[in-house]
Amino acid sequence: MSTLPPGRNPPPAVPPGTDAAFARVRDRRNDEAVDAWRRARLAIAAGDPAEAAFWLDRVCRLAPDDGRPRYERALLRAATGDPEAAAALADIATRFDHAGAWIALARLRHAAGAHDEAAAALAELLARHEVPPALDDGGRFETLATAIARAAGFAGWRGIAEGRRVGDGPDGANLLGAPDLAAIRHHDGIAMPAGQGIEGWVAHPAAPWRVPRLTLVDRAGTRRALTPRRRLGPSDQRPFVERHGFQIGPARLAGLVPPFILETASGAALAGTPIDPAALAALKPARIRRRRPVLPPRAPLCAVMPAYRDAAATADAIASFRRAAPRCPLVVVDDASPEPALVRLLDEAAAAGRIALRRHRRNRGFPAAANAGIAAARRLVPGCDILLLNADILLPPRAPARLHAALYRAPDIASVTPLSNEATIMSYPARQGGNPAPDLAATTRLDALARRVNGAALVDIPTAIGFCMAIRHDALDAIGGFDAALFAQGYGEENDWCRRAALAGWRHAGAPGIFVAHRGGASFGATTAALCARNLAVLERRHPGYAALIAAHHEADPLRDARRRLDLARFAAGRVRHGAVALVAHDHGGGIARVVAARMAALREAGLRPILLSPDLIRADGSIAGTGPARLADGGAEPFPNLVFDPRTGMRALVALLRREGVRHVEFHHTLGHDPAILALPARLGVPADHVVHDYAHFCKRVNLIGPARRYCGEPGIDGCETCLAAAGSALADPIAPAALRARSAAAFAAARRVAA
Repeated sequence: MSTLPPGRNPPPAVPPGTDAAFARVRDRRNDEAVDAWRRARLAIAAGDPAEAAFWLDRVCRLAPDDGRPRYERALLRAATGDPEAAAALADIATRFDHAGAWIALARLRHAAGAHDEAAAALAELLARHEVPPALDDGGRFETLATAIARAAGFAGWRGIAEGRRVGDGPDGANLLGAPDLAAIRHHDGIAMPAGQGIEGWVAHPAAPWRVPRLTLVDRAGTRRALTPRRRLGPSDQRPFVERHGFQIGPARLAGLVPPFILETASGAALAGTPIDPAALAALKPARIRRRRPVLPPRAPLCAVMPAYRDAAATADAIASFRRAAPRCPLVVVDDASPEPALVRLLDEAAAAGRIALRRHRRNRGFPAAANAGIAAARRLVPGCDILLLNADILLPPRAPARLHAALYRAPDIASVTPLSNEATIMSYPARQGGNPAPDLAATTRLDALARRVNGAALVDIPTAIGFCMAIRHDALDAIGGFDAALFAQGYGEENDWCRRAALAGWRHAGAPGIFVAHRGGASFGATTAALCARNLAVLERRHPGYAALIAAHHEADPLRDARRRLDLARFAAGRVRHGAVALVAHDHGGGIARVVAARMAALREAGLRPILLSPDLIRADGSIAGTGPARLADGGAEPFPNLVFDPRTGMRALVALLRREGVRHVEFHHTLGHDPAILALPARLGVPADHVVHDYAHFCKRVNLIGPARRYCGEPGIDGCETCLAAAGSALADPIAPAALRARSAAAFAAARRVAA
């Protein structure tokens, strides 16, 4: 779809790529989305923007994580003069860094006379993308860029095309655009073993219209050109960038010396390389002789931090470490960073004596960088313990010393890992990770709370997490370093090390009394998911049953009580002097959620703390239950996912917590998804109950008075309700019979202080 200025109709032709788009939605088994998208495209071809908008809105609802229909909807808004077009395009451009969206946004703002904003959008494009050979409507990019730059007061613009600087305006003049060569040259991709050969894919986000070229390089330096031949469609992480697949059979590798590197056009190694497919094909389960560790004398501690991208995050990590451990040596390994700002930062830190710097001439990946840093640290301080750190962490005061002390709490402890917002099995508050990274002040507060409520407790875990991993020197001597040959750029190398250590008689501990912030996932971008999948497959082959071991750990959840104590401490910190009101509601959103949100805001305005109890319907295996325990929230920015109470078994604990908060009364807005025992909460607390009636669920198990014929049922009486339920089913998971439901509701209303409908 072309990026047309406001007021013009959409183009009459269906855009290219339709079949691939349908295929990806079909892969998600969303036939309704496929059909809606097809109807939208047909409406576009017929010149009917209203019909197209209707169906695109439907696609966006059915496939909310797919950026492509949202982009097409934004373009349609722009083509029809919709005032929301700029916001929609800005959202797509920012979220996916999509060149087409940046261009469309720049053009739209320029047409509206917002020249500075148009120039800002164009600058974003020029910073990280090559200049496109043509616009979607066949126009010249150069013409548009010159008009936008000069309207905003620039003498011209600068960009990159085919690796060369292009643009309009004299050198040294005030030009729009500051190309980031490292970002423009970056390629996504992965190489994986395929029997005795290699397969994978590569993509060039800065120039997605071009088929990227690769060079196969063996250990002896022999080079062979490779052009990927298969179009694989985009990835979920970059839905607008085509992936190009390749296969290298054993015959093509004959006569070459492994391991092999696949270089992109910029000379960078493709993720997953160096790779030796024959060695991976012959990989056998690890076998290590078991021994009984003995507690050694305490060794000094050295820290190791591989660094590759993000100068700002690395600067924060180094600064937080220096404050947390002023006298502890820190070895930073520059793994051939492509960012000049990061290189300068590390040079300055080394010159100031804040770090010991080691530098690789080419990127070797996290495992090799960690090994190099460990070797350098042990040359600097022979026999030292190691604190391995990512370059995107924030350490609270004395965290390194406390992790170090934990290594010596038992003879067989090989590693210790703290809690973090993003640390897989050591994540907090949500146990699955994905929690926002706190700043240093919030990290320090969380760490102080964790230390207060969890103390020096340790919990056995199946593997350490490499973002912040304390390693004892005798375990390192016994097991050796990380296996860089198997795990390439990283992900899984610490898991492999930990399982090898476990086979030798060591164990690994989590420290829930220590919290370290971790931004997570910054280095590999869209390649991360593919690299994780590749390396987890390698891990399972070397340690059969590893996935089952992790699943069993998740099921047992030995950190449950530690996370709950920390949630309780954070929840108590939000207590207010005038007391609280408990609100019971479902978790289905909609009008009830809006009413409850407004009510909670009004309570806060009145000086009371609103405490929302909604059902937690997600089972441990990820499936959805009909009813679940009550989950607490107070409408603030901080979640409390570990404050979950089953009314049948945890009512006493729930009542105790609410009494500490000074709950004055309980408001029932909806009990859908709750265990019926939640209705006893006011009586257990000894406070009044208010009921707000939003629908018919108090006497209709279908909730909406709609019968099997999808019409108003006429409220036929108990026998009619039984017949209706037999034919149409219940919307409530509660097995209560219709007559008993009405009796229970009548009793609750009779006992209530107030009933509002």
